[in-house]
Formats: sequence, C-alpha cells, structure tokens
Amino acid sequence: MDLLSVLPDFPTKPYAHILPPLERGQITTVDLITLDTLEIAKRAHVPPADVRRLCASIVKALHHDIGFEESEEPASEPSSSINLDLPVTLGPKTKLDASPWCAISTLDASLDELLNGGIPTRYVTEVTGESGSGKTQFLLTLLLAVQLPTPKGLGRNAVYISTEAPLSTPRLSQLIDCHPFLSTLSRDDAPSLENILSINAMDLESQDHILNYQLPVAIQRHNIGLVVIDSITSNYRAEHTAHNVSGLSTRSGELSKLGHMLRNLALQEDVAIVVANQVSDRLDAMDGPSFPRIGGGNSAGYASSPSSQPPSRELGAASPLSRVRTSESGNVELTQYNAMPPSSSPFPSSPYTTEEDHQQPFDGTYLVGNPVRNDILSLLHQQRFFTGWGDSHPTSHRQAQKTPALGLVWSTQIACRIALKKERQQPLFVPDSTPTPAAKPTLPSEDKPPSTNTNPQKEPREPAPEHKPTSPPPQLHSQTERPIRRTMKLVFAPWTGGAVKDEIIDEIDFSIWKGGLKTE
Repeated sequence: MDLLSVLPDFPTKPYAHILPPLERGQITTVDLITLDTLEIAKRAHVPPADVRRLCASIVKALHHDIGFEESEEPASEPSSSINLDLPVTLGPKTKLDASPWCAISTLDASLDELLNGGIPTRYVTEVTGESGSGKTQFLLTLLLAVQLPTPKGLGRNAVYISTEAPLSTPRLSQLIDCHPFLSTLSRDDAPSLENILSINAMDLESQDHILNYQLPVAIQRHNIGLVVIDSITSNYRAEHTAHNVSGLSTRSGELSKLGHMLRNLALQEDVAIVVANQVSDRLDAMDGPSFPRIGGGNSAGYASSPSSQPPSRELGAASPLSRVRTSESGNVELTQYNAMPPSSSPFPSSPYTTEEDHQQPFDGTYLVGNPVRNDILSLLHQQRFFTGWGDSHPTSHRQAQKTPALGLVWSTQIACRIALKKERQQPLFVPDSTPTPAAKPTLPSEDKPPSTNTNPQKEPREPAPEHKPTSPPPQLHSQTERPIRRTMKLVFAPWTGGAVKDEIIDEIDFSIWKGGLKTE
C-alpha cells in the first residue's frame, strides 16, 4: 500500500489491523478517499467503521500536509465518518513567498492585483478565450512590458512565435504612443520593436524545430525574458484531425512532450512562457448537481430514475466500448453506461464473510463500477474547475459554455490558466420622442362614392394636398450593435489565489481601447 509514500508521517499504529488486508486487496490511498467505504470493506474483509476512521484521518492529514487547518472537534475520539462540512481555513504554510520570482506587469493595477504582480518567470501560463476576447492584445502588452525595468518588467527582450498571423507591428506602435504609462517614457526608456524577435511556425514540423532547437539558442544569445506562442492550438487542430482512439493517443503523447519541454525551458532559463489557446463550444449541459456516470449502478445519496437505468443487454450484444465518442475539443467521452457492470451481490451485514467469498478472485470491478467515484472523477464533473466556464458564478448560466482546446492532457501541462470571456449584453431600445402620425385610412373600392364625370376617359383629379413634413420613424438601436462585456478570470495559478482589494475575487471586468487593456 502506498500510504506511507504519500504521507510518510502518518500514524499507522491505530490502523495496523486493517492495513495488511487493504494491501492484499490492492487498495491505494486514492481509493480510500474516493471509493465508498462499504465497498472497500467488502473487498478487503475489514470492518466498515475502521475504514471510515482511516479515511477521515487520511483526509485530515492531507489537509495538514498542504497547509490547511481544520477546527478541532469536541470529541476526543476520531470520528467514524468523513465530515465534509468541517470548516477548513488557510494556514501560514499556504502563503507563497513570491520574492524568488520576477513578474511581468500587465500595465494595469487591477489586473496585476488579480495576478499577484503579473506573469511570473519559470512558469508556463496559458491565456484562453474565443476570437475577439482580447488574447492577442494581452500578449502584445506583455511583449512591451517585459522590456521595462523592475518591478514592472524584467529589462529583457521577448520572442514572439506565431502560428496564425504575423506580428502586428502597427498595433505595437499604437500601444507605445497611446498607453498612459508608456507614452510618458522617454525614447531611451520606452520599449522598442527592435527588442522583439518574431518568427512564424506555419506547420507542426517547423513549430517543433523552432521550439526544440532555435528557441533555446535565441534565449541565451539575445537575453530573452518572455516567450509568447500565439497560438499553441492552430497547428495541432490542422494536422491532428482524427478523433479515434489512436489519433487522440498520438496527439496526447505529443502534447505531453511539448509541455515537458516548455516547463524545463522556463525553469532552466528563468523565462516566462505564455501561450494562447482557443476554445470550443461545450455541448454538455452543466445545470443541476447530477452528472452522467461512467459506471452503472446506484449508491446511497443518488436517486435513481427509470430513464437513468442502463438498458438490458442480451447475450451476444454489441460491446459497450463501441459507444465511445469524441467531443469537439478532442476529448474522449464515455457514455453513461460502462462496459463493466458493478457487482450485484448485496453488502454483508457483518465484516465476516463465508469461505466462498474469500476464494472469489479479484477482478477489479469496484474500481470502475462504483458510481460514487465515477461521479467525482468523471471529466464532466472535474472540468468545471479547470476550464474557466461553467463554474458557480452568478452569470455562468447566461454565458455560452466553452471548453479550452487540446483537452485535459494539455491542461495538466500548464501551471496557470487565464480565461478571457466576452458576453453580448441586452440591447437598449431608445425610441424617438416624437410620435409618428397615424396614416389616413383608405376606403375600399366598393365604398368610394360614384364619380360625377360624364367622360369616363378623363376623370378629374383631386388637387394634390399640400406637402407637409412628417416626423421620421423612431430609430432603434440595432441588435448587432449590442455592447460587449469582457471579463478576465484567473482559473488556477500556483502563485496566487485571486485577490482584488483584499477580497477573494477571481474575475474582473476589462475593456480594450487603443492604449491596450484597462479595467472598468
């Protein structure tokens, strides 16, 4: 069992009588904190109450290991169940000392406060968002800010690797001339376009060659402090179009190698690496507390409905593995029903079982068939916490749900994710104050009085009415000109938890103007 490798100082003496059976049952520390305790007790043939006490002690030790503090319970004996409502507070160990790192400012006080100073070195930071959300504007600002002396910059040069469009030098010149801070600097102190190295990587082969061979040499020769890749998604989407298991496995391996190389490069050369990522529309609804399960069956605390029960399988039916489908973002998603159904035998009323149960071979069914664990560890449940969309935000149900491209594999390769979101607000219809005069009603042809003219060919015409100017119709704002609300959300970062003006805020509004980004 890997308990002592995860928590070397964990007191194992009170649980020495159940640790050997748990080890023989191939139960790990992750199983103890994610699986149902009754299922663990059944597999290892140990009392369920002892398993609950062990799980509660492991969770408490993990909280203490990462710096969190829990309020002590009044009872002296350990609890027999995991108390999820126990308040957890931030301890002194959770405060990160950012003095060893240098940060690149965003040139906006509120955004710097949200990011705890800006974009630090030695990390791989991702900026994700849909088209027009401000990703490129944010990256261009960093290219200029890195040239400033500390504390706003590093006093070093930058590299811009483009996979879509070349570097916009006119926009950089406009930022230098119009930004409130950059425009006040002298010519010698102001950032220059000559200190930005730019190169295009229009296919995946040239991108790998640039990142693996040319970039490390350029960092050492030209005093580079910032590497920008805009975007990391384009070439992978263009060349990895297969959505089968083999194609996704190949792409996942390449993304893992790329993330490992970028992390080592950022740490060894003390540079900040910032990449732009695209997004895809999320088709799965996130409303409600329930999520589709990978494994079948039901457990305590989960209400079942007739529509949620898996269909009966006849002998010789098609394998459930054929139900594997791929999402738009390239992630493999399993259907609601798993290939391995859970055990149908009831739980024993006591931890002591018969000899027949002891001879039952271990088949690993509980590892994939337990609904409690599958609900917690499913991608549909976990992606709420690392995508930036679909979280418990007051406006999350009104915004379009997005998922960053390249899937979960790429999310594990980056240290920080910043989501730039845009939302079109409701249009404001402002009618004109002058009402439009009502049109004069026209009589039908059968209701007109008969003509008195004897010559039917020359019917007299009525004198034309005097022309009077009429008021124009009321002008309404077009729905295509709805104002756009842009927000920056700090999804996760190791150096900050998101705090603006001494409040824990992970999302802040901003706007784009000719001087760059500014908060409202």
